[in-house]
Amino acid sequence: MIAKIISIILLSSVKFIFAFPVAVKYHFNFGTTLFLTSIGGIGGILFFSFFWEHLIKIYFWFIHDYLYKFPEIRNILKRLKNKFFPAKKQNGIAYRKIKRYVWIRKNGGLLGISLLTPFILSIPLGTFLAVRFFGRNMRTITFLVIALLFWSLLLSFFVHVIGIRF
Repeated sequence: MIAKIISIILLSSVKFIFAFPVAVKYHFNFGTTLFLTSIGGIGGILFFSFFWEHLIKIYFWFIHDYLYKFPEIRNILKRLKNKFFPAKKQNGIAYRKIKRYVWIRKNGGLLGISLLTPFILSIPLGTFLAVRFFGRNMRTITFLVIALLFWSLLLSFFVHVIGIRF
């Protein structure tokens, strides 16, 4: 039972929408689903808003400093990366994604990013965008948490009361 609870919390802290079908599969009731997905989502928002820069620093340290000492491991990882993620032609895809995020910022603002974060964007990406565009302050985190609670209540209602299955 503890493993199921932890899996729901961890899943909802990264990709919020996928936690609800898993909660239904684990036979959690409305209140438990609402509570666990809310706790996981809020934990994800707090983790990614305060520790995002540290994760990026650790990643760059690992790639540039640590692996620099071991060229054979670095070459093996490069070959694996090229095998599973081949280089794509530059046709402006990354630019279009950045342009889309800037469009959301201009037209939707903090409210738009907050409402899209749990449902369409993932919690790490939405939190990263909100913190980058609007700063890490109480207002930004409050908007993200309120939007998450709204989606958690709405999706729990759809799954348990109405009976919609994903």
